[in-house]
Amino acid sequence: MEANPGEDWAPQQTHRKRARRAHHEITSWEHCFNDNCHEHRWEKVDAGYYPRQIGEKGELSKNDRREQKKRRAVRTRLGGEGSEKTVETLEEKISDLRSQLDHAAQIIVTKDNDLERLDKEKEKLQQAYNRCKQRMRQIGGMLWKEGV
Repeated sequence: MEANPGEDWAPQQTHRKRARRAHHEITSWEHCFNDNCHEHRWEKVDAGYYPRQIGEKGELSKNDRREQKKRRAVRTRLGGEGSEKTVETLEEKISDLRSQLDHAAQIIVTKDNDLERLDKEKEKLQQAYNRCKQRMRQIGGMLWKEGV
C-alpha cells in the first residue's frame, strides 16, 4: 500500500454560488432595451422614450404617453385649502434644513482644520525624512571611504 504524504493537506474547496444581482443594479434604464421591463418602466416613460441598441429612441405607447402626462401634471390647491398648515409645515422643514446646513458647515470647518493639521505634520515628517536621508548618505560615504 503506497502512501501519498501531503495528499490531503489542502482544505476542501466548497463551490459557492454568487448571489445574482438585481437587474436594476446591473443596468440603467438607458441601457435596458426591454420595453416590458417593470423596474425601468417609469424612468423610460418620464424620459419620453424607450432606448434602442442602434441608438434610436423608441416611441412610447398611447397608454404610456397618457401616464406621462398624468405624472407631469401639477395639482394646484384650491383657495385656502390647507394653506395655514402648509405654511407651518414648510417653515418647520426650512428650519430643519437650516439646522442640517449649520451642522454640515461645522463638520466642514472641523475637517478643514484637520486637513491643515495633517498637512503641517506631513511637512514636518518630510523634513525629518530628508534629514535622515542626508545623514544616511553621509554615513554611507564615510563607510565607503574607510573601505568597510
